[in-house]
Amino acid sequence: MKQNTEDFEKGFENGIDNVERANYEGYLSSEVSLDWLIGNKEIITKDLDETKASLESSRTEKLEILKEKQEILTEYEEQNHLTAQLENEISEKKQRIEEIKELKKQNQSPYPMLAGIIYLAAGITFIFGDLIISHEIVAYALNIRNTFEAWAFAFGLAGVSILLKPAYERIIEQPYLTQLSTSSKKAHGYFQLILVIISIGTLSILGWFRYEAYKTDKLKEAINREIKSLQMEATPLISGGQTVENPVLTQKIEQKLREYDALNQKLVNSPWALWSFVLSGVLFAIAGAICLGIAFPVLQVYWKRWFQYNPVINSANRQIRKKTKALNEIKKPWFKGKSLLELADQKLELLPNLEELTQKKTKLEGDLLAINEKIKLAIESARVSTYNEGYESGNTNRENLSAEDLESYRKYMLDKIKQSREDSGDRTPRTYKTNGLRPHQALRKAITNSFNEN
Repeated sequence: MKQNTEDFEKGFENGIDNVERANYEGYLSSEVSLDWLIGNKEIITKDLDETKASLESSRTEKLEILKEKQEILTEYEEQNHLTAQLENEISEKKQRIEEIKELKKQNQSPYPMLAGIIYLAAGITFIFGDLIISHEIVAYALNIRNTFEAWAFAFGLAGVSILLKPAYERIIEQPYLTQLSTSSKKAHGYFQLILVIISIGTLSILGWFRYEAYKTDKLKEAINREIKSLQMEATPLISGGQTVENPVLTQKIEQKLREYDALNQKLVNSPWALWSFVLSGVLFAIAGAICLGIAFPVLQVYWKRWFQYNPVINSANRQIRKKTKALNEIKKPWFKGKSLLELADQKLELLPNLEELTQKKTKLEGDLLAINEKIKLAIESARVSTYNEGYESGNTNRENLSAEDLESYRKYMLDKIKQSREDSGDRTPRTYKTNGLRPHQALRKAITNSFNEN
């Protein structure tokens, strides 16, 4: 409000003195702009100082955090490497367990283990039966008298079952179990049919031969009884008596013996006996091969499961438990280091952006330079306006002064300048505002004061 009054009085004074108002208007505009620029400069300077302080503080704090992070990171990376290594090893063991379990699923047997044991026992029985037949009959028929040679030949014939086993497995059993198709079904069906026919035929022939042998045995028993009866008739009733030869009884006994030999010869030469031995040998060999062909894959599956797959799985599980325990021990400092690194990253995120602060600092410095330039122009404009106003006022009031007053004023000003130089070597700063008097009044006052001093 005071400034408005002063401006009003100044305008009123200039109006009375008929001074061009544009000079003082320029002065007022420059003065107001100068005040605003100085205030804005203070704000920018304060903001710039704060920005510089924040930038320096952020740099220092960031360097400390990075140094601390680097110390943590060295230990963390080592623990991270060990952790990753253990996790990979555990993963490999788990993958190995899954692979073994998949192999167990793929190698399942359609038969239980008991069936495999039964088939194995049956196969061994057939082989031993074939071995006995070969040793007792075939070796005898071939007139092999040496015991070692006879057993060697018998074992060789019994080994035919083992020779036929892989053939049965690869041609009949495995395609039927693993590669079931129409052709494998047909082959398996035909083989079973042929085997049933051979088995029934062999058993029938063996049954008939057993009947013939049984009948022959009974006939021989009857002949033996008749021979004994005839011999009893030829024996004297009195002990120690003379035995009398009876040609008729002797002839009857010889006839019965011939009948006995004929029965043996008939049984030996019977075609049923021939086919019984031939087919039983073939049946034992084929049956042994079939039983072994069924038993071995079944037992092999359980052998792999119990002695190969399960030990590998158990060993892998033990290693997994051991490595998991070690991993848990390593992960304790690993988690701590990870938390510290995350905390350091959060601190870095909370810090002001150094690039933004640098850009802000550069911008504020540019703004400060621009304001200083504007302040310089405002001061220059104010001083020029003041000078123009004074010059205009002096020029206007010059006509109201006499020559004597003008000379006295000049003398006064020279003395004042001289006195001012003597008192101080420094020049007094200029002011941009007047003391409230009009220029010609100030000039008259100065002259009056000069006269009073004289």
